[in-house]
Amino acid sequence: MICTCTLNPSLDYFMEGDRQLQPGKLNRSQLEYYEAGGKGINVSIVLNNLGIPTRAFGFIGGFTKDFYIDLLAKYEFIRPNFTYTEGHTRINVKLRNQDESTDINATGPYITDVDMQNLMGKVSRLSEGDYLVLAGNTQDYLVEDVKKMLQDAVREKVRVCMDTDPRLMKDMLGAGLFMIKTTPAELSSMVDFPLDDEAALIKAGRQLHDDGVQNVLILSENRDALLVCDKGVYGAALQRESKAVNTVGTGDALVAGFLMDYLRSREPVDSFRFGASCGSANVYSRGLATREKIDSFYETTKVRKISD
Repeated sequence: MICTCTLNPSLDYFMEGDRQLQPGKLNRSQLEYYEAGGKGINVSIVLNNLGIPTRAFGFIGGFTKDFYIDLLAKYEFIRPNFTYTEGHTRINVKLRNQDESTDINATGPYITDVDMQNLMGKVSRLSEGDYLVLAGNTQDYLVEDVKKMLQDAVREKVRVCMDTDPRLMKDMLGAGLFMIKTTPAELSSMVDFPLDDEAALIKAGRQLHDDGVQNVLILSENRDALLVCDKGVYGAALQRESKAVNTVGTGDALVAGFLMDYLRSREPVDSFRFGASCGSANVYSRGLATREKIDSFYETTKVRKISD
């Protein structure tokens, strides 16, 4: 079973217009809609679109809780298993027009010790063969508890995947993680040398792999992706068929695709190729990548071996 964990999910309010945003003036939108947001939830949604069930952990609460659950109800394969908090699930505002995106993200509710213990109890019931994907930001005051939760999961032979704050990921090096997905900016704070070219990124990825991370995924702003695994170092370019439609969730789609294929093949390079096709599809999708869009990119997605 794949379980995702989103510690600070959001109700994302999208407002789309056909004119450039004018600060300090009245702006009007032509289309408004809500989506259940958060990086772990994004992974669950893409896996849902691929027909893979997931259990969704995390914290939601307040007057936005029921609406958030209602938004997830349309996804057949997502099984919500949230911890309910007294504070309100945050509302993030996403402003979109043809040329730019502006995001205003809220802080989110305070998570109490009781809330955290509830989540840790849910995660403690996972066992060998399960996957746990922790994705999205981790509140500073939760870092130590989250680290313990993940360390306990690894000891139970749960395959732990992380795409969160680099400080927490760095603290988990040596624990025996199944995957880290990161960016050059995040990775730079996990190593002690500058990352100014591909060779430096590969060196940093190897360092994480040597520290016990089975699969290291690095996604750059130009949408080039790297995989460092037991078989070596591989690269893939997420395709650029036209102007990008969507800037949200590309890395989450990469993670979801990798896991979906790995469940079937147990082969990291094949899984990287499928993950890259999911990332490409996401860039050109309104919303998160669908199966139809992913399939249209798969045949033309190429992976190159860089080194052993």
